[in-house]
Amino acid sequence: MCSLFTPIPWSQIPDLGLYMDQVVTLLGRTYQPLYGPDIKSFISPSMVNNYVKAKLIPRPDGKKYSREQVALLSMIVPLKQVCSMEDIRALLTLSEGQTVEALYESFCSRFTQTMADIRAEDNDISPAMDFAIRAVSYRAACSAALINMEEQE
Repeated sequence: MCSLFTPIPWSQIPDLGLYMDQVVTLLGRTYQPLYGPDIKSFISPSMVNNYVKAKLIPRPDGKKYSREQVALLSMIVPLKQVCSMEDIRALLTLSEGQTVEALYESFCSRFTQTMADIRAEDNDISPAMDFAIRAVSYRAACSAALINMEEQE
């Protein structure tokens, strides 16, 4: 299933404003290859509302979500599997001069490359165990990097 996953390219995220149900459907279809039939536990209207309340994404304009908001949500879905809301906020905070588009394109590029690297490797353990080990290792490295970011501020 992981081999079927492809992040939505920036240019293919609708730029006309999407309603909540359209956003949830779009992200559900995008991440279904990674998370399977339980995708509803990974993205739902109430989760999106919570991300707005937590100020991870800006409030929609009327009831419509912009390309930038959809891109942020597209990054939040996988990040929330390993990061707290505060960590996600830190990770999605734009540096001076950075745009959501640039951050999103970097995120998609790195995500796609990492998935390709994992699929290409030949290990002597099961893929599930390899993924679990990587997840734990990457989570620990992420925590250390976030602590380092906080100390530099």
